[in-house]
Amino acid sequence: MTEGWRPTQGSPQASRAQIGLACLGWLVGLLLCFLLASSLSPHGGQGIAGAYVLMQDRWLLVMALGVTLLSALTALLARSRFRPRGMAFSPRAVIALTLLAMVAAVVGRHWLLLDYDLSRDEQMATFDAWIYAHGHLAWPLPPEWRVDFPMLNTLFMLPVGRPVAWISAYLPGHTGLRALIGLIAPNWLGGPAFTGPLMLGASLWLLWSIARTMLTREGASVALLMLLLSGQSLFASMSAFAMPAHLAVNLLWLRLFLANRPRTDVAALAVGFFGTGLHQPLFHPMFVAPWLALLLVRGEWRRLGLYVVVYGAIGLFWLAWPHVTHSLIWGPGSFESDVGTSYLSRLLDLLAQNEHNLSMMSANLLRFTLWNHLALIPLAALGAGLALRDGRVGALLAGLLLPVIVMGIILPYQGYGFGYRYMHGLLGNAALLAGFGWQRLTPWHTRLRPALAVASLGTLALMVAQGTLTHRLYATFSHENDAINASGADYTIIGGNDGAFALDLILNRPDLSNRPLRLSIWEIDDADALAARLCRGGGKSIALPQDSFFAQEDALFGRPASGEANQRFAETAEAFKGAGCGVKVLK
Repeated sequence: MTEGWRPTQGSPQASRAQIGLACLGWLVGLLLCFLLASSLSPHGGQGIAGAYVLMQDRWLLVMALGVTLLSALTALLARSRFRPRGMAFSPRAVIALTLLAMVAAVVGRHWLLLDYDLSRDEQMATFDAWIYAHGHLAWPLPPEWRVDFPMLNTLFMLPVGRPVAWISAYLPGHTGLRALIGLIAPNWLGGPAFTGPLMLGASLWLLWSIARTMLTREGASVALLMLLLSGQSLFASMSAFAMPAHLAVNLLWLRLFLANRPRTDVAALAVGFFGTGLHQPLFHPMFVAPWLALLLVRGEWRRLGLYVVVYGAIGLFWLAWPHVTHSLIWGPGSFESDVGTSYLSRLLDLLAQNEHNLSMMSANLLRFTLWNHLALIPLAALGAGLALRDGRVGALLAGLLLPVIVMGIILPYQGYGFGYRYMHGLLGNAALLAGFGWQRLTPWHTRLRPALAVASLGTLALMVAQGTLTHRLYATFSHENDAINASGADYTIIGGNDGAFALDLILNRPDLSNRPLRLSIWEIDDADALAARLCRGGGKSIALPQDSFFAQEDALFGRPASGEANQRFAETAEAFKGAGCGVKVLK
């Protein structure tokens, strides 16, 4: 390492006023975020953001406030004989804890998430990985489904009318990784689903490795504790979300970057190419940008020039990727949709749809706080106080704040997620800042260690509650999904407003081999003509839901039945019966 990158041997101590301000700011900010987030409607256009506040976060907030009070009392009343002398993980302990976290993620995928992909993001990750695992970049569509392509649910697909093939609009890095791991990992580990636990384990070990170059052993142990007891990190690793891969890739990049050698810079740039193409092209560059700014401040011109030039090429490559996949799905009868393929057109469309930005971002930050270690934000705030003294701390802080600002402007709505998933790739930044914050508390360590232990146990209790809430959410949709599959029908028609979030039940395999094939009523213009086509030749059946089928889903979100499934049932059933299909009832 060069002189400017050596580990910190000591940190300016935090004053009592600074400690009080960090804790008070955390508490006031948490309550303010809750008040602003509570203005979101749980049933309106704000989607799941408002529902999460009502369904999950208000209960977690009550628990968090109780744990905070207990931790504060512990710090005030701690006596010398109850004060632990130190807290430092050994390398063996780190390995054991990492393996334990990975096991929890593998087991949780099966027992808590029921091996189900709830959100459209998760479904698209599984969808694309299946295509890549079969050696394709896009899967051909049968000619009879090209005109009726929108019925299959094209949300997050490349926006092309009458395509000859289909693929999601996401970049291929994460799904390609899932496809690769699916070919290697045995079924008892989950096959492609083992990607999340593997990324979690890599993130924990990389964070420890980085922290040991920046912090004392106890500071590094606190940083690791922040990620170990992160519900956001654990539960996301059970899912098919791309965010655990973002975190692992960012930490690997940082470990290579901090080594400050020509060969590690080359390796970091290779990791950067993969990281930029993981999911969306914005997240990894936002993580990297503050570190390149630090090179600028330090006058490391040659190294800065290398990174700027290569990242410019990386950006151009991935920005062009949608045009590559666009050419694979475009056919003689294809046409452009209202939203273009390019990232610029999609960005303009997002900006046009944005509303309630402040309330949405408040809901996101509320979830970020409640789904991570309860000491993370106060300790990170204390660590951030070193930003003007230590460029590394400044880069960590800037990387943490940049997504809040950028995503608050262009896309404040995150949809489904554990915590705030658009900041997931920066959990390492927050944990390292917390490690710096703990080092600033050295004079008070003997008094604060019991309080940190209480906060950690309380956070663990919160994670149990999060697991219960998560299971309830996933189980509701998983059971509906199982009931649809068990109907034995060839087709089913579902309306996006039949249940609280019924659109997420309209998912089909790339080769359309699933039965029943699931169709969106929103995209059916002529039910009689569709029935004539689908029922041709006889022997086919269709499953039609009634309002009662979505009762558990509506109850979960506190929403009354929409009545739409019942309203169209008779007319739709008559159309398909008249065309020769049998009708099965989902209720």
